Amino acid sequence: MLKLSDYASYQTELIALPLDRSVFLSGPAGSGKTTAGVARMLHLLHEGVPADRILVLTPQRTLAVPYDTARRDPGLPPGGQISIATMGGLARRMVDLFWPLVVEEAGFGQPDARPVFLTLETAQYFMARVVGAQIGEKDYFQGLTLDRNRLYSQIIDNLNKAAVVGFLCTQIAERLKAAWVGEQSQTRVYDQAQECALLFRRYCLEHNLLDFSLQLEVFYRHLWPEPICRHYLLSQYPHLIVDNVEEDTPVAHDLLRDWLHDAASALLIYDEGGGHRLFLGADPESAASLAEGCDTRLTFTDSFVTTPGVEAFEQALTRALNQVSEGTPHAAARRAARAQAPQVREVMHYGTHRYYPEMLDWVAEAIAGLVHNEGVPPSEIVVLAPFLTDVLRFSLVNRLERLKVPVRSHRPSRALRDEPATQCLLTLASLAYPAWGLCPTAYDVAYALMAAIEELDLVRAQLLAEILYRPREGQPRLESFEGLKPEVQQRITYMLGGRYEVLRRWLEAYAVEPVAELDLFLSR
Repeated sequence: MLKLSDYASYQTELIALPLDRSVFLSGPAGSGKTTAGVARMLHLLHEGVPADRILVLTPQRTLAVPYDTARRDPGLPPGGQISIATMGGLARRMVDLFWPLVVEEAGFGQPDARPVFLTLETAQYFMARVVGAQIGEKDYFQGLTLDRNRLYSQIIDNLNKAAVVGFLCTQIAERLKAAWVGEQSQTRVYDQAQECALLFRRYCLEHNLLDFSLQLEVFYRHLWPEPICRHYLLSQYPHLIVDNVEEDTPVAHDLLRDWLHDAASALLIYDEGGGHRLFLGADPESAASLAEGCDTRLTFTDSFVTTPGVEAFEQALTRALNQVSEGTPHAAARRAARAQAPQVREVMHYGTHRYYPEMLDWVAEAIAGLVHNEGVPPSEIVVLAPFLTDVLRFSLVNRLERLKVPVRSHRPSRALRDEPATQCLLTLASLAYPAWGLCPTAYDVAYALMAAIEELDLVRAQLLAEILYRPREGQPRLESFEGLKPEVQQRITYMLGGRYEVLRRWLEAYAVEPVAELDLFLSR
């Protein structure tokens, strides 16, 4: 357990503040704000505040990892558990708890039934079910190149944006049109998106379905004004810690602004230069205005993680993006900053290559050098590309794996069906439901076996698929490993053959009496 003496003096000032203060803490990334926030949380515990009276809020769960790790320390005082949540998670919890209070007022069609909370995937499912026929019958969205799933996601995103910013979902088309600068004929698409969004919303209300947008609206518009709900939250969580407040939404900020008036203590942490989730509704300006409701304002300026060279690079890049000309009042500052050029060169390496593979080799070897020679954890290295094609993704991942560097790729625009895990599940579903008459190719079966069976490589997977995958009468079928010749069994190894048999027998037993719902199969 760290002591106050282990922190910097400005961190100690924050940690040791009286327990009845509301504090707005700002500073650049890496200046120790979250570390001080965790220490403040632990200080509250050691000063006698019950753990279950403390609420930690972050815009997303991953940002709460330091707090979650700290609250699991066995050296903490006994009793209770610190609550960690996002604003969306808190909204869902409150709607579930106070459902009888709002079910009729919010317009739900089944007052005696419990709410059904939708994930993004299930919201898309119901959106397709409700809106798909409408689009087909009325020829909506003609001229758009988006596939249906992306279209459904965009309509859901419109509803979510309306909820987090705080305007009614009936105003989606109006606001989209106001922002459109192209041909006016295209605005019909916004009217169609509006109609589909309202159709989906009506269906959700009729069947007690709550997607993210409806959960947030019910909480903010109906529950938060309720004295019972507000009293419960304020009495349950009088001590509030909110990290990365600049990445949260205007509705969250409005709620926090009200909460600050009654909180016993509060710590709001603001990352200067943040607000990177603007496209998800983040509002740094709204977050900065929360400082007016706090008793104390503190600013951390020193960085624990940024070197002088990186800071010089940041300043040089900022000047380049701002395009400061020699004739402006800032020209003197620009000329003076040129003295930082040696520092920039220490941290920035620029390479040009004639051929594409040479560039990839250079990048992969540089990363491998950082990992194997300088001890940099792979999780601290990121490769950014303006456009991540499948070829680039495969080539770079392949090179890094050959150099024994663990790697994972992320591309939000990549279709779910293109992911190996998804392809594997769909292939296994075809094998588990032979009555469908869907016979995947041997190629698909090989890749499914490789993904599903630990340590099975592609060569052995292809061998298994070529010999043991035998469609019959339009139905897929996997044969037993025991039917292979001994030399082939040895080549595949009995260990991998045993794992194959476990999977094959499970699929065979399942196919005898499969459940009708595919999602249940996928869950199992």
